[in-house]
Amino acid sequence: MNWKRTLERINNRVFGAIAGVTILLTAAMVGAVALLSGDVTASSDRLQYYVLLTAIAFVTILWRLDEDDADGVTVLIATTGIALGSGILVAFSIEGLRYGLSNPDQIVSSQLIVYLLACGLVCTGLGMWCFRHWREFTVYDSA
Repeated sequence: MNWKRTLERINNRVFGAIAGVTILLTAAMVGAVALLSGDVTASSDRLQYYVLLTAIAFVTILWRLDEDDADGVTVLIATTGIALGSGILVAFSIEGLRYGLSNPDQIVSSQLIVYLLACGLVCTGLGMWCFRHWREFTVYDSA
C-alpha cells in the first residue's frame, strides 16, 4: 500500500480532525480507567472547571444549532446531548492526560494503550457519522 498517495488523497483537515479526536478519545479512556481504578487523586478539586466547560459548550452549541432550520425541541435535545458528552469527554481527557504525564511508565508498559487507541479510532468514526446524521436521532413523532 502506498501510504504517501493515500495520505495525499485525504484532506489534511480531515486527517487532522481524525487524529485529534482519536487522541482525545484515547486520553478520555485512559482517564476513565484511571478514575475507575482509583489512581486519580483530587479530581473533585477540578469538578467546577469541568462544569464550567460544559456550560460554555452548551451555550456555544445552542447558539450554533439555533441558526439552522430545525425546530426548538430538536435543537435543545441535540444541544443537551452534545454538551453533556463534551463535558464528560473533556473531564476524562484531562484526567487521562494528567494520569499519563504522572505515570508514563504504566501507560507505555501496558498493552492496554494500544487497545484504547484502536477503540478511540473506532469511536471517532462512529462519532463523525453521528454528527452528520444527528437529526435522524432527534426526530420525534408527536402523534
